[in-house]
Amino acid sequence: MPTLSPVAPVHLPTDETVDASVRARPVPALLGALTGLVGLAGMARLAAGAFDGPMSRFAWVVVLAAMLPWVVYVASRARHGRLSGVRLVLVAALGVAGAATVWLSVPGPVLALVCSLVAFVLIWVSDWPDRRSRGEDRIVGIEELQRPEDD
Repeated sequence: MPTLSPVAPVHLPTDETVDASVRARPVPALLGALTGLVGLAGMARLAAGAFDGPMSRFAWVVVLAAMLPWVVYVASRARHGRLSGVRLVLVAALGVAGAATVWLSVPGPVLALVCSLVAFVLIWVSDWPDRRSRGEDRIVGIEELQRPEDD
């Protein structure tokens, strides 16, 4: 009967290192919050364009109920991600551009939402896990498992 080699131990970070690294990342969290707030402002401006007068309370409740969790999620995702310096600058530039365009007439809120989406994609990609090297895996065929083991 063939024996399989033991799995290499995985060294997970301790709670102390995770907490310390998360507390030391206020800039990405602020940029994530800015990204979410640009999205919130864009959605509020789009919803306000649907009414002749000011937005109703119900419309405000719906927009805030949908977008406030989004602001928190984007900020949290940015804080836990590994944004490089270039991506930090890009996210900041997209946040500023979105905040500036949200107040333009009709295309402004749409451009702000696009800026917010692109900034979120940069944040999201930076939070992907690292790639494993291809040499770690070995595919074993059934025939190889059924052969008698040589001692």
